[in-house]
Amino acid sequence: MSLRLKLLLLGLLTLVLPWGGCRYARQMEAALREGELNSLQAVTQTMAASLQGRTDLLYREGKNHDVAQATATITAQATSDPQTATSEAPTSATAATSTPVSSASEPQPAPSDDEPARSQPSPYDLTPIMLRAPPFLDGYGDEWPRTPGIWRYFTRDKHRFGILTGVYERMLYGLIEVEDDHLVFDAPGTNPLEPSGIGDRVWLGMRDPQGVERQFFLPAPGAGVVTARRIETGEYGQQLAVDEPRITGAWQPNAKGYRVEFRVPLSMIGQRFGVLIDERNERGATPISYGTLYSDDLHTVGHLIVSAPELTGYLAQFIQPGLRLAVTTASGSLLAQADAMGQVAILRPQRGTLALFYRRFVDRPGERTPLVSSAPIYDRDHHNVIGNLTATETADRWTRLRDRALTEMLNFTIITSGAAIIAMFAFAAWLAVRLSRLRRASESALTREGLVTTFPETEAPDELGDVARGFSTLLGRLNEYTGYLRTLAGKLAHEIRTPLTIVRSSLENLESEKEVPASARIYLERARQGSERLNAILVAMGAATRVEEAISNAERSRFDLVPLIASAADSYRIAFPERRFATELPPETLMIDGAPDLIMQMLDKLIDNAVDFSPAGATITLRLSVDSHLAVLEVDNPGPPIAPKAQGRLFESLWQSRRDSGGDSDSRPHFGLGLYIVRLIAEFHGGSASAESLPGDAGARFTVRLARP
Repeated sequence: MSLRLKLLLLGLLTLVLPWGGCRYARQMEAALREGELNSLQAVTQTMAASLQGRTDLLYREGKNHDVAQATATITAQATSDPQTATSEAPTSATAATSTPVSSASEPQPAPSDDEPARSQPSPYDLTPIMLRAPPFLDGYGDEWPRTPGIWRYFTRDKHRFGILTGVYERMLYGLIEVEDDHLVFDAPGTNPLEPSGIGDRVWLGMRDPQGVERQFFLPAPGAGVVTARRIETGEYGQQLAVDEPRITGAWQPNAKGYRVEFRVPLSMIGQRFGVLIDERNERGATPISYGTLYSDDLHTVGHLIVSAPELTGYLAQFIQPGLRLAVTTASGSLLAQADAMGQVAILRPQRGTLALFYRRFVDRPGERTPLVSSAPIYDRDHHNVIGNLTATETADRWTRLRDRALTEMLNFTIITSGAAIIAMFAFAAWLAVRLSRLRRASESALTREGLVTTFPETEAPDELGDVARGFSTLLGRLNEYTGYLRTLAGKLAHEIRTPLTIVRSSLENLESEKEVPASARIYLERARQGSERLNAILVAMGAATRVEEAISNAERSRFDLVPLIASAADSYRIAFPERRFATELPPETLMIDGAPDLIMQMLDKLIDNAVDFSPAGATITLRLSVDSHLAVLEVDNPGPPIAPKAQGRLFESLWQSRRDSGGDSDSRPHFGLGLYIVRLIAEFHGGSASAESLPGDAGARFTVRLARP
């Protein structure tokens, strides 16, 4: 475990203080939530009591309470199974007709609102939903919600349609989806009342605010927007189809049949509203009529359950920031709503990073759900439920009270704990940085140029400074010894060169003497060969030093590597006739920045090594290629593979892997400097040197990578 982690864990112990504060905050929040819920329940019950028996305020046109009760059964039928909410057009005639018996100009009086209340709910009542925006009437229905359970379905035999109604401001919108495998449009250019040209048709029936039944139909001239028409009786008794511009609709076929959208002003509708579908297999055929209108006279069957316009204003006078009030029917359909959930409360939330951190740290998932309280709305006799009042309060109200009471305490504890943790972590990080600098300095102290004696933290007065000064002293002494070893070969070569010159000149003088007997000349020849071998040893001992000096003083120039390698290969063929040399060179130029003399010296070392380890008559391959931004030079020679233990040491100084063989004709001394010089020259040109065995251990391959401009 690192030093920083240990100190960080020690600093985390201070988080016990804010943890205790959080537990206290949760207990306070639970108490505030319980008190706020009790208060909300009392408000809900009081408002529900104020609406008791106010059917005139809940429903349009003073709708009686038993109609409100009917909606509970209707919705249960509509959401359970569409087949149960069916209508077989409760007609008084056996055959349906597409033309009303009485015209709209002479409407038949509808049953009075003072008629006895119905004891059973009607399955033909429609409860519109509240729309957030007005749908665009195009027949596609993309703007309508797709919430399950809000559709009403009506069937007759194999025929079926669904209807969805909604209210936006002072308009009633409707979406009808009819399942019909054969949509029949009206004959173009014909009178819409001509029986032979009539196709499928949608009838809209309503009882107006004066209690008069009125009927309108949406003709089907084709896909697109249409205007509703009403039937009036002309001056001479003929029936006329008159446009009703206040009612518009749109037809659109789909895969299952067709879809119809319509819009009707609520000012035209009283308590009752219904639709009737006329389906025909061909123009002029007898229709199959079904829906929520009587097929003989097109009078309405069901009610339109819509809230009174005053209800929303009544709820708005009780609204407060963060509160939502909603009134629904007994079945749960929304009538009116006043929403202020998004308004900012008088008690503003605590702002700042610490307050935000506190809320995220204290709040648990699912605990900040809004408070919801419901109360039934009864009729005047307190026997039947005519609606429900639901109050929803956002969780921000009591959480803001909690935040204001606890922010100061938690700020203090969090800031104190944070400061302690940051201080410990910063101190641990500072120690880790100092230790890292010492570690990096010790790892990089040994370079190719020598030892780096400059060590960090030597001026520090603490224990780390003592360690750094001890390392610096040790590296200084090692550097002196390494420098002595680096110059030892040059010094020995310089000191031995003078007496060796004296010995060689003396041997040459003896060889020039005529009086030297033949038996003595054998010993003179051996002495001369020994002196030449000793001179070669001195030359090899100083080779590395001279190469390093030559590299440091070399001048760079840009040259083509291809002709240089080709010329060198020709020279090697002459110098080593017992070997064959093959070249694989690219056809294009290969420019590099470097020293051509050093490249030739590097090639000499590689070829010399290849000749030493390859048998006579072997083929040595020189290969030059391009790899990204590098020039790759490879030298392949058959012979023994590279031993695994030698992989990491081939290019080190004064290391060689030649094995003594009594029959080796090469009497030159080897000090393991050839491949070391190859690596130095490759690094001078921004590259590297590596070695590997050929496939099948058939020999060795030496690769040198040189940087390209």
